[in-house]
Amino acid sequence: MEKQNIPDFIVIDDDAFNNRICSMIIQRISPEADVQAFTEPEIGLEHISSAYMAPTVNNAILFLDINMPTMTGWEFMEHYEQIDIQVKNHIKIYIVSSYIDEVDKKRANTNKNIAGYIAKPLSSLVIQDILSKPEL
Repeated sequence: MEKQNIPDFIVIDDDAFNNRICSMIIQRISPEADVQAFTEPEIGLEHISSAYMAPTVNNAILFLDINMPTMTGWEFMEHYEQIDIQVKNHIKIYIVSSYIDEVDKKRANTNKNIAGYIAKPLSSLVIQDILSKPEL
C-alpha cells in the first residue's frame, strides 16, 4: 500500500489511556499511518481546522468520543458544522462510545458528517472494516 493511500487517524477522547490503546490498535493494522490523539476536543478541533485545509492533504479517519467534560462529542460536531468544506472533504468521523444509547446512535446515523457509530473498545476488526471501504 502506498503512503498516499493510507489515511491519517485522529482520536479525540478525554481518556488518555483509551487514546493510547486506540493508537496501538490502529498502528497494528496500519503501521505507516499517522495517528494523532487529543484528550482535549477543542485542541483536536483546532488541529483538523488547520491541518486539513490544503487540497493535497491525506484523508483522515476521526474517532470521536461522545462523553467528554469540556466539550461533548455533540458540541464538537456543532463546531465542526462551521468548518470549511475543504476540511470536511478530507475527514470521515466515527462516533465512539462506551454506552450503546439508541438516541445517540440515531443522532449519529442522521448526521451527514458522521460515517458511523462504534461501541468501545475499538477493535482491529473495526479498523480493517473501515479501511476496506472504497469511499475512503
